[in-house]
Amino acid sequence: MHSVKFASAKVPLAILAALVLAGFAIVAANAQTVSNNGTGTNNGYYYTLYTSSGSATMTFPEASQYPGNYAISWSGVGDMVGGKGWQTGSAQTIGYNVGSASGYNTISIYGWLTNPLVEYYITELGSLYTADATYKGSVSSDGHTYSTYEHQQVNQPSIEGTQTFEQYLDAWGGSSTGSNHTVTTANHFTHWKNLGMTVGTYNYQILGTEAYNGASGEVNATVW
Repeated sequence: MHSVKFASAKVPLAILAALVLAGFAIVAANAQTVSNNGTGTNNGYYYTLYTSSGSATMTFPEASQYPGNYAISWSGVGDMVGGKGWQTGSAQTIGYNVGSASGYNTISIYGWLTNPLVEYYITELGSLYTADATYKGSVSSDGHTYSTYEHQQVNQPSIEGTQTFEQYLDAWGGSSTGSNHTVTTANHFTHWKNLGMTVGTYNYQILGTEAYNGASGEVNATVW
């Protein structure tokens, strides 16, 4: 986080009731609304929303057709990070499509590692703040080149409470909205390891949108 998805004819009513309830459950899942802070699952994907101040709302408007879909709108946020993906990440190939976006700072493959605790960004749209980070080199993946930085966060919010931890930052930002794109995360994890940056145990991994410094905006994106 920025510091800086007919049985027996003897019981037709029971079957009908079950089908109706199941239908309501599906509608309810697709119509979930998350305000400011929350985690959970929707259509088989993990979601998370963190807001330090201001307001943000996450919904899943197209998830019945595209299970990895999410939308967030935010206003006056100190820091907001939200998205959809996997509760336990991996060195996997991720597809995504950002249908629309405004008022964001970055849209990234975003996640956490533990043992040691690390927050990472593979930034597809927008710009990472790297002014106080250490440049480590570059990596070419999926047709473009990312600049790699490392930065230590001191006494900052994390998945383990307030902690001091490293950030691994692969900065590109030249992607586009309205088209399908791919991120081969294994290329990034291997690159970090080759630089001596420890890749421990995978925690959550999402297509994350971040905004801060009083920003207001919206995003509608899908991950798979």
